[in-house]
Parts: sequence; C-alpha cells; structure tokens
Amino acid sequence: MNIKSNIIEILVIIGILILVLYSSDAVIYPDSNRYLTQNLHDPPLYSTLININKLIFGNLNSVIIFQSILIGLSIIYFSKTLTIHFNIDTIAKLIIVLFLFLPIIQFYNFLLTEPISYAFSILFICFVIKLINNLSIKNIFWTSVLVLVLLLTRNQFMFLYVVILFLYFGIFFINRSKRTFKLLIISFLSIFIIHNSLVILNEYKNKETFKEENVSSNNHGVFFFTFIDAIYISTSEDSELFKNQKLRETVYLIFKEMEKKKTLIKYYDNRGHFGQSLKEIRNYSDTLLKELALKQDTSIIKLKKEISIKLISLNFKTYVRHIFKKFYDSTWLFVFVPFFMLLAGLISFLKNKSNYSLLISFLSFFTICNHSIIYLFGRVQPRYFIYTDFILLIFIFITFLFFLKKEKISY
Repeated sequence: MNIKSNIIEILVIIGILILVLYSSDAVIYPDSNRYLTQNLHDPPLYSTLININKLIFGNLNSVIIFQSILIGLSIIYFSKTLTIHFNIDTIAKLIIVLFLFLPIIQFYNFLLTEPISYAFSILFICFVIKLINNLSIKNIFWTSVLVLVLLLTRNQFMFLYVVILFLYFGIFFINRSKRTFKLLIISFLSIFIIHNSLVILNEYKNKETFKEENVSSNNHGVFFFTFIDAIYISTSEDSELFKNQKLRETVYLIFKEMEKKKTLIKYYDNRGHFGQSLKEIRNYSDTLLKELALKQDTSIIKLKKEISIKLISLNFKTYVRHIFKKFYDSTWLFVFVPFFMLLAGLISFLKNKSNYSLLISFLSFFTICNHSIIYLFGRVQPRYFIYTDFILLIFIFITFLFFLKKEKISY
C-alpha cells in the first residue's frame, strides 16, 4: 500500500482507534432506554443493531465500536468520492476530513441514533453525488438503500421523501427518457413500500406490547412537541375552548402555572425564551395529564393531540410567527444560507442543466427540509442538524475553492 497516497485514510483509521481505545463504554442517556427496549414509536433499525451486537458479543461496547468504525468508513468513502469527482488536493481533503471528524469526538460513544445516522447521511450524500454524475442501476440502488436505512433509523428523516422527489425531478430534467422515468419511479415506490411495510411489520410483531401502552404513551410523535408550542403561544382564556370539563380544568391549571412562571409567549423577552419555557411546560403538564389520562382511560399523547389541534387552530398566525422565532433564536444563519444557495443553484440549473448546480440545489434543499421539520415538530438542538449542516459547509468550501482557483467546475 502506498502510504503517501492513502495518508488521509490512515489518519482517519488512527483517529477512530484512538477514540475507541480511549473509551468504548456506552454513554447512556434517558433516550437510550427507548432503543434498549425497542420502543414501538421509534424505527426498528438501531434497536435491532443493538440486539444483534449484544447477542454476538454480549455487551454494549461492541455497539460503540461498530458505530465508530462505521463513521470512520463513511468519512474515508466520502473523501475518496470527492477526490474522484472534484479532483481536490490532499490539503483540501485533509481539511474536509478533519471537519467531518470533529462532531464524532463528542458523540461517537453515545448509545443514541446520532452516530450511525451521521455515518449513513455521509454515505447517502456520496451516492447522491455518484447518481447525479452517473445515472446507473447500481447508484440508484445504493441511494435507495441509504434512504431506507435513514428512514428506519430516525423518524426525523421522514423529510427524505420530499428530498428524494426533488432529486429525482432534477435528474429526470437532465436525463429525459422513459428508462430514466421508470428507474426513478421504481426506486421511489420501492422506498415507500419497503419502509412502511417494515414499520407495520415491527408494530405487528410487538402488537401485545403496543396494546399494553396506554397512559405511558407520551414521549413520541409530533404532538409531544407541538403540544408545548401550542401551550406556549396561547393564553388561559383559550382553555374555554374545551367541552370536556376535566380537560378544560387541566389545561387552565397548566396556563395559570405557566403565567405565574412567565413562560408563555406574551412574556417573550429575548432569544432563548422558548428553550427555557419548554422544560417548565413539559415537566408541569405531564403530571396533570397523566392523572387525567388515568381517569379517562386514554393516553397522554392523545390528550396532547387534542389540545394541540385546538390551540394551534385558534392561534395559527401566532404559531407561524413562533416557528420563525424558533429558527431566529437558534440557527437562523443556517436557514438563510441554504435558502439563497437553493435559489442560486436552481437558477443555474434551469439555465445550464449542470450536475454541480443540481447537487448544490439538492444539498441546500436537504438542509432546509431538515431544519424545517425540527422547527415544526421537534426541539431545536444542534445535534439534530449535524446530518446536513456539516455537509453543506463542506460544499461551500469546495465551491469557494474552485472559485478562488478560477477553475471551471467540470463534474
């Protein structure tokens, strides 16, 4: 093996070995229990990987080693893909690899879906690059497989349905033919059918456990987060909306406590106010809603769904403004940057039909969709954006690299 020509790959391997030798003990978080017990509201892939590793090796250390190696391999494959398609030099490749390596220092040993999702998202981008450059059955197959893998790892990746449609429209725009249309349709339908079939199969396999979940069904699904948004944007007067007396009284108690603590939107004073309010609303309301769910023989999440729909419908304009405030208070720059990149990429693509402009448009859209689903249905945390933001920054770097070198991008 030529060491000089593979120096980047060797450095990545050494980095992964150092991390694993430093500690391969699994860092357990409250959310880790969801994957250890195979929660029905989560996609089954990560739980299955944990069970397989435990069955073969008998411990959780093997899971950490597996996901660390997977991240290392994905970074190596990504660097090779960039070298082939963009002909970047060793120094640029080293900067890119170091940049991709930085996030994993913090979370490589977390028993959460973030490490393998990060690895799979990097691999996904590799095959998108290959697919845009070369429309082949092999590249479509691996792109489809990686979309499926991501969908089966985190519910967050549901936005990939929209993203992959965007990509396929762009590819068809460049390669208009019946064969292209058939391949892309087969790919999309395969992703949809296989993903939903596996999710339904997982629920059917564990239907007894599913039936047992009633009151405890709380911490999963979009209404876990939209409930907090709904309370945050509303006032105690809105509790009169609810016909059910017990529910009305419970919602009123939640509002009065939040008004006392000044955690509602009318008390908004600076960036980060919602983040502080989130814990107060969640912790106080869960106890009351659990008591109500027991009395009414239902689940907390069903109560949250009913509350969310009513309150957001009544205060929809306020809700929309709140969504924009969420991205302004957190990572506003990484909404505007990909937005303007998307506009520029689409203008260039429609004019020139170039592969690179399609790639930039795709990456920008990929980033915007990821941010949007978090702002709408989740809690804004930086770790939820690592799958898109780091990749986007790398391609901003590559674009500037070509521009400063005054070289034409031939891709």
